[in-house]
Amino acid sequence: MVTLAASMAALLVAQAPGSPAPADRIRITLPADRASLLGDGPAAGRMLLLLCSDAQVGPRARPLDAPFFRAPQPMFSVSVERLVPGQAIELGADALPFPAPMTELDGTFRVQAVFDRSTDEPGPDAPGNLASLVQTVNFGRAAADDVTLELVDALEPDPLPSSPNLRWFEVRSELLSTALGRPVTMRAGVALPPGWDDPDHRRRMFPAVYVVPGFGGRHTGADTFARMLSTPGSTQVVAQAAWIVLDPEGPLGHHGFVDSAANGPRARALVEEFIPALERQFRLVRRPEARIVTGHSSGGWSALWLQLTHPETFGACFASSPDPVDFSRFQTSDLYRDASLFTAADGRDRPSYREFVMDAVERTCMTVRQEAAMERVLGPNRTSGQQWDAWSAWWSAVDPATRRPRPMFDAVTGEIDRAVVETQWSRHDLRRMVERDPDRCVPILRGRVRLLCGTRDGFFLERAVEGLRDAVDALVKARAATARPFPPGPGYIELAPGQTHDTMADVALMRWHGEMRAHLKANGLD
Repeated sequence: MVTLAASMAALLVAQAPGSPAPADRIRITLPADRASLLGDGPAAGRMLLLLCSDAQVGPRARPLDAPFFRAPQPMFSVSVERLVPGQAIELGADALPFPAPMTELDGTFRVQAVFDRSTDEPGPDAPGNLASLVQTVNFGRAAADDVTLELVDALEPDPLPSSPNLRWFEVRSELLSTALGRPVTMRAGVALPPGWDDPDHRRRMFPAVYVVPGFGGRHTGADTFARMLSTPGSTQVVAQAAWIVLDPEGPLGHHGFVDSAANGPRARALVEEFIPALERQFRLVRRPEARIVTGHSSGGWSALWLQLTHPETFGACFASSPDPVDFSRFQTSDLYRDASLFTAADGRDRPSYREFVMDAVERTCMTVRQEAAMERVLGPNRTSGQQWDAWSAWWSAVDPATRRPRPMFDAVTGEIDRAVVETQWSRHDLRRMVERDPDRCVPILRGRVRLLCGTRDGFFLERAVEGLRDAVDALVKARAATARPFPPGPGYIELAPGQTHDTMADVALMRWHGEMRAHLKANGLD
């Protein structure tokens, strides 16, 4: 089979960039001689047309890398009940559009068609989806001819990395398989420390650092930690443990290791099935103090959630730039008071992602309205697997009529459903959790949690971290002069001046290496 990368390269060589084909509508077909690409997979799905402007995202970006947060790009889609080889699917004025109907589009773009039929992973680039070559197309009022794109390849998963100190582990989850009515496998990459295979090493049993990847991350990221552990001199810097990178992806996106109706009992499956299976397979110390959980962004929120809800399993948590931990400061919205997720009180669109171009100057790259609109094109029934739809799968109940998570807001108007917020989402508001049960939560936060977030977080996450910090400080202060003060500990919640969402992960890990080693040493695990 010709690989997609090779096919794309051949096309780019053959096609003159300055001679785009004009179009006011696009036809997409699966050629009869490529019918075998369907295999035994579903012939139903969603046909996506993804566009890239070289001037905005650069010539190396692939259209199927959408959505682009730094510069949202146009995209269109239609539902396909059955893809028939040789039969054209047309996308035109009636396609679900972002940001506007195709007839209003003006300019030259690189375009790619994707037939999204993956039932295991979300996103245009999910393995099993069918894709066309990339073609340069001119859209505008002068366009008169139609363009046909042919689906010529099935996307395949990236091969698993290989190194001497890297292992891949998976096990079927009976809890998840029963709850979701289909076979569900849990996966992890395990990066092993120096001395693991040495029978004369002073330690035969090792602690574990459980890493929850951020949004879009997979267990395949364990390769990074395997290289870290095998770097000369790492034994003097890095916690000598098995670094276990979990797979947080499911059909509805990052599942957050939250027990939910849509994703199943993900946290229970982790602590009751997967970790015991890992500890049977690998030489891991079976004590809470020997299990550290860490993560960045969505993984940071998951790490905090797991530490607060399963303190019997995890003895320490290191989290950076977590998804919102205070829903009254949910990015720039107050979910309990605001009427609209899209529009602020002054009538301006709320930003979702920003970049700092100078010390005191920030640029809004994407608004919440744009983000929601792109998710709607990718999955109008809340199945895009993108951030807001993933949060709904974490925190919302399932609507019996649609069998999908109840939306917290209207994807077209931005109106917030206060009932969903109060009865469903609020149960996962970490600030409210701490304020409801301070006797349990505050000692965990002060004794086990290290939380960092940059003051220039691209998704405004520092606002929620500040809210959680202030709430904990107020509870500690109120108890300080009583007979039951909260005990001190090594934990902290801090804002790092000048750090962004992108820089915070590396800065935090550099600081945490020593703190993780200190934690292990204090518990006789160094």
